[in-house]
Amino acid sequence: MVLLEEYRALREEVTQRVAARMQMIGFAGVVSAVLVVANKFTFDGPSVYVAVLLLLLAVVWLRGINLAIQRIGRHLRVVEARINALAVRAWGSSETVLTWETDIQTRRVQVRGVALRSGRLLGWIKS
Repeated sequence: MVLLEEYRALREEVTQRVAARMQMIGFAGVVSAVLVVANKFTFDGPSVYVAVLLLLLAVVWLRGINLAIQRIGRHLRVVEARINALAVRAWGSSETVLTWETDIQTRRVQVRGVALRSGRLLGWIKS
């Protein structure tokens, strides 16, 4: 039961971080757009530079969140494996009980091309 509770809590943490990530992307985009159009897109005023700086900080923050999600995901896969091994011992079934993070990681390592490079840059895919 303790492992299942840890698994549930970690999944909830990942879900919350993904939601926070999307909110930050939206917030940074809206604020940057407002700052850019505030001075009719001239390089004389600070708004363009503030907008670019804000977007850069958002990307750095996004990468940090994505790397934290990757760390949680690695631990989730360990917990999944432990729970699945206990289920095999308890019920004698070879069918896996928990696969959420393992399935996500399987799809993640199959990414190629531009998506792989941008995923590595932004921390979605661990190199």
